[in-house]
Amino acid sequence: MKYPNAFKGVKKIWIAEILMLIVAVLGIVSVFVIAANSVVIDDVLAIDAGAADAVGFITLGTAIIALIAFFLNLLGLIVARQDEESFRTALYVTLVGVVTSVISAIWSTNVILVRWMDVITTLCNLFASYYVLTGIASLANTYPDTETRDLALKSRTWLMGTFCATAIMKIILSIFNIQSGTTFATILGIVGLVLEIVSYILYLRALNRGKNMLER
Repeated sequence: MKYPNAFKGVKKIWIAEILMLIVAVLGIVSVFVIAANSVVIDDVLAIDAGAADAVGFITLGTAIIALIAFFLNLLGLIVARQDEESFRTALYVTLVGVVTSVISAIWSTNVILVRWMDVITTLCNLFASYYVLTGIASLANTYPDTETRDLALKSRTWLMGTFCATAIMKIILSIFNIQSGTTFATILGIVGLVLEIVSYILYLRALNRGKNMLER
C-alpha cells in the first residue's frame, strides 16, 4: 500500500458521504410521513400524534447520523492530508465553513450576515469536495491509474459546472422576477436537481474508485 494515510482518509470521507445520503433519504421519508398524516384545519396544519412521534424520531436519528458524518469527514481529511497536500487544503476550507456556520447560528437574527455566511459556507463545501477530487487525481497519477484520475477530474468538472449552472438559474429567476411555482421556474428547478444528482453520483463513484485504488 503506497499511501496508507490517504486510503484511511478517503475511506472515511466516502463513508461520511454515504451517511449523508442516508440523511437525505430520511429527510424525504419524513416529508412523506408528514404529507400522508396531516390535515389543514382552520388554516392550521394538524399532524397525527403517532406520525409526529415518528417524524421526531427520524429527525433525531438524522441529526445523529449527520453529526457522525461530519466528524468522519473531518477525521478523514486530517488523516489523508499526510499523504497529499490537496487534502490539507480541503481540511482548511472545511474548517472555514465550520466557522461561518457557527457565526450564522450565533447571529441568526442578522439576515444580511446570515446570507453572506451561508454563501461562504456553500462555497467552502464546494471547494472542499473540489480539493478532495484533486487529491485523488494527483495520487492516481503516481500509480498510474488513468481511469481513476479521469473519473476524479470528470467529477470535479461536473461539480463546478453544476454549481455555476445552478447559480445562473437563480440569477435568471431573480432578474426576471420569476415566481416559484411557475412552469419555467419548475423546469429550471428540475434541471438543477438532475445536475446535482448526476454530480453527486460521480463524486461518490470517484471516492469509491479512489478508495479501491489506494487500497492496492
